[in-house]
Amino acid sequence: METYEKAQIRAIEAWKDAEPGVVGQAFEFITMPLTWAVAKIVPAQLVKTAVEGADNIARSLVDNHDIKLEAKVDSINDLRTKSLELSDSLADNVHDWAIGMGGTSGAALGATGFGGLALDVSALITLSLRTIHKIGLCYGYEQLEKPIVLGVLSAACANSREEKTLAVESVLVIEKSIIEEVWEEQVKDTIKASAAKGAVFFTARGLGKQLGVNLAKRKAFQLVPGVGAVMGGATNVWFLTDVGWAARRLFQERWLMENGYLKAA
Repeated sequence: METYEKAQIRAIEAWKDAEPGVVGQAFEFITMPLTWAVAKIVPAQLVKTAVEGADNIARSLVDNHDIKLEAKVDSINDLRTKSLELSDSLADNVHDWAIGMGGTSGAALGATGFGGLALDVSALITLSLRTIHKIGLCYGYEQLEKPIVLGVLSAACANSREEKTLAVESVLVIEKSIIEEVWEEQVKDTIKASAAKGAVFFTARGLGKQLGVNLAKRKAFQLVPGVGAVMGGATNVWFLTDVGWAARRLFQERWLMENGYLKAA
């Protein structure tokens, strides 16, 4: 196995083991009063509605021409067997663009205070889903299966180590079933088993609740007078950083399995 692939396998495991950034008693204590206020302004139902509509919008906003041009390939599918280092380089650019766009929009809407918070959250969810789809292209994956997309988002917005582990494990099972070409047969059982364990991301309602809690924690400081623009931009950068790395690590793992660097069983 090449040194680069080995290093990325270690990085994937380190990412899986890392605790979500919103976890911690000190963080919870500091943000609790403001988190409650954000949850009132941006309730779980609004987040659920945003998730339901955002994936189709995000898919429509994804263009593959720049990826093919930069990678010098005729088809996105070619990237599934090119080089992991090339795909990671492409993903770097997509991730950086998303972070920059999210920071800019978050700062603009954050400056409006309470009034712009709901719009900021809706725009952030759409940009996050677009980022997942676009990063998928970098590894050769077009037309991503919806449970995979929602699973990546769930892993990125986990509110506990348990939530993150369950999302990652569920995505991995689905990816294995796709690689083994038993997608239709196994995915229903996977969804049922994951739901029984408490996985939330297979429904917009469940993911909306999880995501609403996560964003309420992150957006808490955006309501502090005088710093809304700064915190709006900063929290969007923080969230999109997490979303991008969740997508990159999970798609790296899928690529490594498909190319024989990791066992799919």
